[in-house]
Amino acid sequence: MSVWNASVGPIMKRESRKRMLAHLAELDIGTVHRHSLAVAKQLATVPAFIKAKSLVVYVSFGSEIETHVLIRQLLTEGRHVCVPAFQNGKYFAAEIEDFDRDLITGKLNILEPKLLRHVPVARPEVWLVPGLAFDRKGNRLGRGKGYFDALLQHAPGIKIALTHDSQLLNEVPVEPHDVRMDFIVTENQVVQIHQKS
Repeated sequence: MSVWNASVGPIMKRESRKRMLAHLAELDIGTVHRHSLAVAKQLATVPAFIKAKSLVVYVSFGSEIETHVLIRQLLTEGRHVCVPAFQNGKYFAAEIEDFDRDLITGKLNILEPKLLRHVPVARPEVWLVPGLAFDRKGNRLGRGKGYFDALLQHAPGIKIALTHDSQLLNEVPVEPHDVRMDFIVTENQVVQIHQKS
């Protein structure tokens, strides 16, 4: 539940980002880890995730819901795992086969693949997505660069946000290029978004 309401517009987006970044900076490692374990359990109840053979998973950093263990687990299960890779000013999906062997620290200080094995955006059935804030309509507030939205724009797969419950707000400011989520998974709940056609 939210302590913030945000109205539409770039200025409100900047203000919302600033507040949420300050809030997330206060989360200690133990809380992040505890929430991440609970999110993983909730995620395991989502049918689209259970069935998916090919997924894109963000590589967590800072106070984001942790995905390192999840990525290793998915690879062990024999699923095709892609992670975002940054090249020429934009993200694309790149497949990995081994977490420790295939990833190095990238330009944005996030682990990225050493070898760039591009995967068409149409292939992954599920996308696990980070963000600063979300609302129950599936709207997502990113970090402001638009990289992830550009990557998701033409991706037909199911988009599942992994987030702390405190990042689920009453409303987040949106713009036409923003991509909505299909599910939002927190440590306490799974929110399924009913998209309007």
